[in-house]
Amino acid sequence: MIRDFIHALGEIFEDLLSEWETWFFLILFGLIPFFVIISSSSNQVLYRFIRFLELTWWFWIFWILFPFARSLFLYWRQELFKNSIEWMLLELKVPRQIEKSSQAMEQVLDALHSLRNSPGTIKEKYWDGEITRWFSLEIVSFGGEIHFYIRAYKKLKRLIEVAFFSYYPDIDIIEVPDYINELPSNISELKEKGLDLFGTEMILSKEEAYPIKTYADFENETEEKNFDPLSTFLEFLARLKKDEFAALQILIAPADLKEWKEKWEPLVEKLRKATPLSIGETKEAAPGFSFRSPGQTETLKAVEKNLSKPAFETLIRVLFIAPEENFDTAYARKNLMGSFNQYTALNLNSFKANADITPLATMWKKPYLFAKKRIMYRKERLLLNYKKREMPPPLNIAKLWTSSFFYSNFSSKTFKMSTECLATLFHLPTAILMTEPFIRHLESRRVGPPAGLNIFGEEEEIKKFYQPHHG
Repeated sequence: MIRDFIHALGEIFEDLLSEWETWFFLILFGLIPFFVIISSSSNQVLYRFIRFLELTWWFWIFWILFPFARSLFLYWRQELFKNSIEWMLLELKVPRQIEKSSQAMEQVLDALHSLRNSPGTIKEKYWDGEITRWFSLEIVSFGGEIHFYIRAYKKLKRLIEVAFFSYYPDIDIIEVPDYINELPSNISELKEKGLDLFGTEMILSKEEAYPIKTYADFENETEEKNFDPLSTFLEFLARLKKDEFAALQILIAPADLKEWKEKWEPLVEKLRKATPLSIGETKEAAPGFSFRSPGQTETLKAVEKNLSKPAFETLIRVLFIAPEENFDTAYARKNLMGSFNQYTALNLNSFKANADITPLATMWKKPYLFAKKRIMYRKERLLLNYKKREMPPPLNIAKLWTSSFFYSNFSSKTFKMSTECLATLFHLPTAILMTEPFIRHLESRRVGPPAGLNIFGEEEEIKKFYQPHHG
């Protein structure tokens, strides 16, 4: 326990020393005794130095305070930009059978990535406060009734519909009221209703360049029986009792493709280097001969394939709410967190729970002190973050501003995932998944008029030609 405690303190100091704000305050407080000592001295050199600082203090204060003021101003402008975004919640109505694989969802994600926005000028970055808008992909169960949602910028509605209809022509997409408003607003209200919650955020075990086990590994045409990994999570969601709520929330913001690839070029070069072939007991490298094991070759291929696809900055949350009388933390933890074990590829990547987010703590483990209080604050923050559907602020000053004594907002961690990996986690049920017990289906699908038919009139009149098709 003592070793873990010392290790935890080391991590805290390491995180603190990596932030410029920490160095700012260290320098600031370090200069105070320095000036006191100098001011009490009569040495001519020291006097001249003090005189120099008196004449140029404004210059040094500027360079010390400028980064802080810049971050604070940028945080203010970015918050104004985020508050100006008009969001919408679209529900994806699933037909009884979808003759599509998860690859269709990957194509949809490719289309969503093309909608990426980013500040292109100084004005857009510092005055408009523009940041990359994100999407929220959600699978939600209300007492066993499962719904698929996507939350996005309202002005992108038509483009999102085109992206989905191009690959899922039989689904229906409708804008619905946000169910978030029906959830308790805070822990106090949650307790008043006799409810309790559990949840966490999932992070990657290794570098983001390594992919997880994807749908291509599950949907192998050479095998007699394919498997849709979504069925494991849907099984848990479908078995919820009345007044229980569970959800998977995946926030995705299109990432810069150039940065995504260039960041991991050194890793790829390292994997490409073959191991020198040794001769006999001397273990000397044979000139001109080298080899790479089959496992190393497969790892290299998987990493290169992963980096060749568009990526999203990703944050994964899971949440479970149930009445206190039958609330079982172990049951929720096993199903929510255990569902991600199937994506583990031993030579590549896997998921694990973010221990700094998960509302589990004792006096024998981190964070040691005030365990019950910290658990309550973690639940409060988890519920708040789920309802806000916001990516963690990129600026350290913003994280500091939104933190509390018992909970640091530096804990949430995003990571980049390729469209193939994301399509594995979130997709409409494939043809190999029996959805009958799980999902409330779309009873009819819309079909358009025959090609070449002349249609005149306003948009409301044209809609009359779209009739529901039963079958």
